[in-house]
Amino acid sequence: MFFTERLGRIASRAAAGLVAVAALASCGGGTYQVQAFVPARILTFGDENSMLIGPQGLKYSINGVSLQTDLIDCTLNPMWTQLLAASYSLVYGQCNPDAVASPGAISFATVNATVDDATTQVAAFLAGDTFNANDMVTIWVGEHDVLNQYLENGVGDQASLIAGMRERGAALANLVNSIAATGAKTILLTIPPMSDSPFAATENERGDFDRATLLGEMSDAFNRSMRSNVVNDGSKIGLVLVDDYVQSAIRNPGGYGLISSPNVTTACQVTVPLPDCRDDTLVTDPVLNSNDPKIYLWADATHLGPSAHTQIGNQAVSRAHSNPF
Repeated sequence: MFFTERLGRIASRAAAGLVAVAALASCGGGTYQVQAFVPARILTFGDENSMLIGPQGLKYSINGVSLQTDLIDCTLNPMWTQLLAASYSLVYGQCNPDAVASPGAISFATVNATVDDATTQVAAFLAGDTFNANDMVTIWVGEHDVLNQYLENGVGDQASLIAGMRERGAALANLVNSIAATGAKTILLTIPPMSDSPFAATENERGDFDRATLLGEMSDAFNRSMRSNVVNDGSKIGLVLVDDYVQSAIRNPGGYGLISSPNVTTACQVTVPLPDCRDDTLVTDPVLNSNDPKIYLWADATHLGPSAHTQIGNQAVSRAHSNPF
């Protein structure tokens, strides 16, 4: 299975040292043995940042194109979920070039999903199935809660907007806690600070007030509330800090191989929107004279590019393999 082997090599770099630590613990003269958790299946909930679409496996990021066929190859520029699945030799059905009979990774994510939508996704799953101790569940949602409320009430009571995001963060935490209570292991992601998005930069050009700051405060309120309400003892829930990564990339883009000012630069041309954006239809950066998809933090105004998905995926692999699941 060439695809899973190729992605597995990428993901295994994040997990290799953790496996070595576990092996040492199991033969260090103690009376116990550490046995790594290996999920029988991965169940993915959330928005388009965690999903592949249609038979081509299109991404709400930047689709890679095969040099041989000039067609989209879903194994290129992998989403974070693909890297996590590959670390357990699993794949999603929407990107299964080796025709694995039982891919093992299943996504219930939907485009533009909010916390309420993720709750509905989980309820629909439970109507015909159950979570169990052999499952790994991934949840990444909340970005659209921020964007929707901002777009609907961006000139209204800002204190109410921030309080509303605290409520949404707590609701997500309650959902995750209920899943963890079943024995399923969960990988939960924070949302990126929308203040650092190209969308926020454009909104600030209105000049009426600091809209980027409001978006940042709403994002932070959501993340803080979610983190403070989730039962995060490491035994059932692994937390991936997307907000920390994005802020670090904004401060030090060169350290991540990104162009300068990545917060206001998007890779995809407006004439080729997501999920159809390809790595051969990108904007050419005028400074580097390059359109390499890996130099851009953002694919479009609100969605992250492949470099970010690699960083997030590696962090998810690290959490999944190092937490005492």
